[in-house]
Amino acid sequence: MSQPNRPKPRTDAEPQIVSAVRRRQLGASFAEQQSADEAEQYHALRPPHPEQVVADVLALSPGLAQVVELGAGTGILTRQLLSAGAQVRAVEPSRPMLEILLRSAGPVEGICARAEDTGLPASCADIVVAAQAWHWFHPERAQKEVLRLLRPGGALALIWNYLDTADPRVHRLTRIMRAGDVYRPDWQPVLNPELFSPVHSREYRWQRSLTVAEIFGYATTLSSWLTADDAERTKRRSNLESFLLEELGLSLSSELRLAQITGLHIAHMK
Repeated sequence: MSQPNRPKPRTDAEPQIVSAVRRRQLGASFAEQQSADEAEQYHALRPPHPEQVVADVLALSPGLAQVVELGAGTGILTRQLLSAGAQVRAVEPSRPMLEILLRSAGPVEGICARAEDTGLPASCADIVVAAQAWHWFHPERAQKEVLRLLRPGGALALIWNYLDTADPRVHRLTRIMRAGDVYRPDWQPVLNPELFSPVHSREYRWQRSLTVAEIFGYATTLSSWLTADDAERTKRRSNLESFLLEELGLSLSSELRLAQITGLHIAHMK
């Protein structure tokens, strides 16, 4: 059966962000250009991950897992890993985000560095994980750094939260917000087969409730917003108001249940 509301699937070989220049520009909106207020907004409104995702990641290593998290952001996944019993080193290039992580996550070592050059000792991790971040990294350099960090038999776990555009309302929202985190069936990250085993993927379906006011705030945490000029931001907010407040007849306090899909992609070092 066709799925007209879903974006066209990419081939396995097609990168999420084709242009390296565009990848650096969007990534810099988090790593270099983000203000403390923008980091706080991100922290408050970006979604967590299903508990089963965290459990499945930590099941990759028996016993007390030593985890390096790349692109840890404000610590959304970090806190979940710590709560599940892992020991975590969190690597994040954005100082405002890292400060929130260190303030809120608990007992964690925070490193202000890029994923491609963490400065951590070799063979220090049973698991390297990146949530909502791998697409910002330089693919070849990041893979080599992961291989350096992992102990023999270690695993790389890559996580993305997606908005499920099979719901027509969610599809409209993603188009208005220009959200890049949209589910694409059968997509997998491309890893060097000389360095890693074939990728095994799992998906987890769930729902998240946000008020309309929170949806407006969530839209401002997206890289497409952070890199937009004032005119584009005004237009986008006006389109959101037209859809949510006028077309759907909602108020700022109304809640919407948004369909979500979390993808987990796992590969082991060779």
